Amino acid sequence: MEEKKELKIKFKTAVILFIIVAIILVVIFAIMIVKNEKTRMNPTITGNQSDQAEETDFSIQFLKLENQQQNMVYSPLSIKYALNMLNEGANGNTKIQIENVIKDLKLSKYNNIDKVLSLANSVYIRDTYAEYVKEDYKNKLTEKYNAEINYDSFKSATNINNWIENKTLGIIKNMLNDNIVQNPNAEMFLINALAIDMEWENSFDVSDTNGEDFYLKDNNTMTATMMHKETNGEDVAYYKDNDITALTMDLKQYDDTQLQFVAIMPEDNLSEYIDTFTMDELNRLIENVTLASKTKYGVDITIPKFSFDYNLQLKNDLIDLGITDAFDENLADFSNMTDADTGLYVYDALHKADIDFTEKGIKAAAVTVMATFEATAMVDNNKPEEIKIDKPFLYFIRDKKTNEIWFVGTVYEPNSWEEDREDYQ
Repeated sequence: MEEKKELKIKFKTAVILFIIVAIILVVIFAIMIVKNEKTRMNPTITGNQSDQAEETDFSIQFLKLENQQQNMVYSPLSIKYALNMLNEGANGNTKIQIENVIKDLKLSKYNNIDKVLSLANSVYIRDTYAEYVKEDYKNKLTEKYNAEINYDSFKSATNINNWIENKTLGIIKNMLNDNIVQNPNAEMFLINALAIDMEWENSFDVSDTNGEDFYLKDNNTMTATMMHKETNGEDVAYYKDNDITALTMDLKQYDDTQLQFVAIMPEDNLSEYIDTFTMDELNRLIENVTLASKTKYGVDITIPKFSFDYNLQLKNDLIDLGITDAFDENLADFSNMTDADTGLYVYDALHKADIDFTEKGIKAAAVTVMATFEATAMVDNNKPEEIKIDKPFLYFIRDKKTNEIWFVGTVYEPNSWEEDREDYQ
């Protein structure tokens, strides 16, 4: 009897344990299904997507910093190139601050295509300063960034401006004025210039362009130049919901390079939308577009022509992002760039971009310039203290050994040089 009772107890215990394990497995399985469904509906950013998030976070920082409800265009790629070239010469806290902004962002490299795509880097060095620029720094610029090393007298901005105009397919002219180049403290200019002049995969017909209402931020309207195109091609896609309208249009492929235009129009306030805009939002829209070719009757596109240029307040933006020492002549450390006694600092960071968006395609260019100046010589605190006796004074004449006072006097009006001048000629 005792054995039977013991067997029953063991059997019941085994059954209970089996039921508990089964319940645990069912719960785990259910959790995994829920997680997979959430991942499918709301994919997280991992691996390459995480890198892409960092890239775009950098790209939109300037958009957020200068969100002033006005036409704007700038090139994150150009800024990245210029900052990376600057970083090669930085050291200490200056380097830490720059790297906190650029992180490990990858620099895309492109082969130039005649009259279509241009990306170029250069450093202009004052010829009398050339001996102080480290060979290792120049080698890094040429090997890693294919940068041109140019020496110039800095008598005017002509040579630099001509280089910029040439490397931006003639789009950006007179980037620098003579004053900044002729400044006696100007020693080096680090420059990135890039430009595209590309056609749409399928262009708009000029005869379909006309004037139509465009709604402004203040609820007023203007008559804008509106382009039209009906298409069911695979080069166009769109996304629409109650809050957002998005449009993508492909430019032609040139060699191995094909760029795409993306327009995002919120139904409500654009400025407020920009404030909260993230990489997740951009990914969500692009991942959910519908090809015109997959739409029963295709799509009818209406979009305005636009053409303008914009000067980014790059120096202020970089300071706001935490790059402060580079612009302070007393704190900047570019000891990997130069071995001059007084060192260099970034006097100004300039960025200009230009865009022309038409029926034919997109013509756009950008230039980033880091103007590095020689720091003012540090004050020598070991120099003799200056003593001036230039007011009425009391005096004594005494014996230094015995301290005997021989004479005491005051001077309120010393001799006149006009009267004494002849005695010294």
